[in-house]
Amino acid sequence: MIICGLNVQGFQMNMTQYYKMPPLYDFDSYDRCLQEFNADQSMYCFVRADVLPEPNAEAWQAIENISKYYKHHFNHGHLYFGICVEWCRRQIDILPKDEADSLHIGILKNNTKVNTYLNLFQSEELNRQVWNPLMNQCVNLRLKKYKLRAESVIEYCNKSNETVENDLWNFTFYIVLWLLIILVVGCSLFDLYLKNQNNDKLLTDRDHYTAAPTDIASKIGVAFSIARNWYRLNQEPTGKVGRELRFLDCFKFFAMFLVIFAHTNWVLYEGAINNPQDPERLLHTATGTLLMAGSLITVTFFVIGGFLFMLNWLVFVKANNEVTTKEYILTFLKFNIFRYLRLTIPYAFVILWSGVYFENAGGPMFHHIFGREQLSCRKNWWINLLYLNNHINVNERCMLQAWYLASDTQCFVISLCILILAHRFSKQRKWILSTTVTFFVLLPGVLTYINNYEAMFIAAPQIQRDSFIEGRQFNESYVPFHMNFACYFFGVLSALVYDYVSSNRIKIKENRWLHITFYALIPTGILWLFSGHSFVQEYSDGEERRFWASVYAAVQRNVWGFGLGAFIVGMSAKCGWVLRKFCCLPVFRILGRLTYGAFMVHLIICRVVIATLREPIYFGTGMMFAFIVFTMSASYVVSFILAIILELPVSSILKLLR
Repeated sequence: MIICGLNVQGFQMNMTQYYKMPPLYDFDSYDRCLQEFNADQSMYCFVRADVLPEPNAEAWQAIENISKYYKHHFNHGHLYFGICVEWCRRQIDILPKDEADSLHIGILKNNTKVNTYLNLFQSEELNRQVWNPLMNQCVNLRLKKYKLRAESVIEYCNKSNETVENDLWNFTFYIVLWLLIILVVGCSLFDLYLKNQNNDKLLTDRDHYTAAPTDIASKIGVAFSIARNWYRLNQEPTGKVGRELRFLDCFKFFAMFLVIFAHTNWVLYEGAINNPQDPERLLHTATGTLLMAGSLITVTFFVIGGFLFMLNWLVFVKANNEVTTKEYILTFLKFNIFRYLRLTIPYAFVILWSGVYFENAGGPMFHHIFGREQLSCRKNWWINLLYLNNHINVNERCMLQAWYLASDTQCFVISLCILILAHRFSKQRKWILSTTVTFFVLLPGVLTYINNYEAMFIAAPQIQRDSFIEGRQFNESYVPFHMNFACYFFGVLSALVYDYVSSNRIKIKENRWLHITFYALIPTGILWLFSGHSFVQEYSDGEERRFWASVYAAVQRNVWGFGLGAFIVGMSAKCGWVLRKFCCLPVFRILGRLTYGAFMVHLIICRVVIATLREPIYFGTGMMFAFIVFTMSASYVVSFILAIILELPVSSILKLLR
């Protein structure tokens, strides 16, 4: 890996040429435009433009030379404009008619990524019909000094007197929210009443709120109690398995931190950056390779998901040695129905929240960043609730991060089918499991070779800027369940190993070589993040590279999943010393349990924050970490509220139904 990395030459960007290009973002003053004129005249339009080829223009030559490095650079021929309509009209009116007419080049129609936004913002069609010609003239007036021309189209326009009327979707959200508040208040008061009814003064609050009521009606009546759900959230793990696996909460929390890190960076790219040359140059370095390889973090959740699922399956298997076909079917339905309800009820609430219309509290890109999410959720909510959003309407995803929930659900269903077959035909169990692993380990490599995918998923700047619309590698290679199934199944197999080690009381940490191997997994994992350096940094093509790309695609995520599964087994066997003690700290017990809620809400919070920006921002380390820390903190606060009022109550009611 080191040799391959050294063979890749560092890229040196020609900054003299770079600054000959027009800026990616050109915004008029948003607040001044909407405040300077009366309500009828104050209109501000967000415009997308594609620069037309001009071979003799130095600016176009720079655009071609720099944009061709698509893995690391934005498409500098696709520009964003924020144009004040009244200022634009006045600029065009003072020009001679022939000159003004020559500035109108045409309306942008052939950009499928732009058309996705236009289809969502269909309510803006009248503004486009009226103002598109004028906006195109102003765009080309600004590009004139670069000797460039462009086709353009209005995505949407804002007015100072805009108001948002509550519709059925908004009313539904407010009704559900008030019902939850009433349930929480009512159940909390009822729980307090039960506490006061108990005259035993020796019992503490904790004794009461952690002890379940005796009758089923009272158990349901206190399900939404705030105090009781706080104690549920902070409950210490019980049993041998719970104590041995406490460290998983820490794993989930830090994996979630890295996910929020990556997604905050993505939403910043989706917005407007004043210095795009800096992140572009960064991606040409080893740090850039590390950022690109960060997509492996999602594998962590697949492995943990498979591991925990297998533990639940083992409980069923140990309690049922002989199972009839009818019992297999009932078990399959029971596993899926309870999992679906547990995940989907809070998930549906967040989807409902994502589609709520409210006043534009942001700037010129508010609808571009946040409004698209609202419209997508209103249109495609049912796809998310069926967990098919990683395959259907992929260009109009509601809650883009929710592809993981769909892929994980599909892995769960297929794994359950395979385990039922392995249990039913116990003599062929090893053949079934080994065939499954072999098939899904090789599948990513085969599909990569056939479809000529990249060796690894590369979240290129322009792909992130376009919110992964028409992202072939993302839609076809990264999010489908069959490309992640082997990692999920490594979690399943690691649970089998853990059960064997735990049941037979095998002391892994007392075996010198196994203990050394465990510690070696840490530096090996870090180095593995750089293993795709040559694939990230090179642009060569050919049959030989295609072959090696397919080989790497077959091993990149799977090696990480296999290593993580082995690491989990080692940690469960109490290897790790100080690392394990750190991972078992009580604070991670709460943070780990809030991870699911944080995963669902963090992009909403991130979008709202970045959508309030009025102009392009400076992309720097300090600014980026400020956004990350705020998004992380706010996400866990909101997740805590969601867990107390909905997620934990639903979980407790479902346990009663079992």
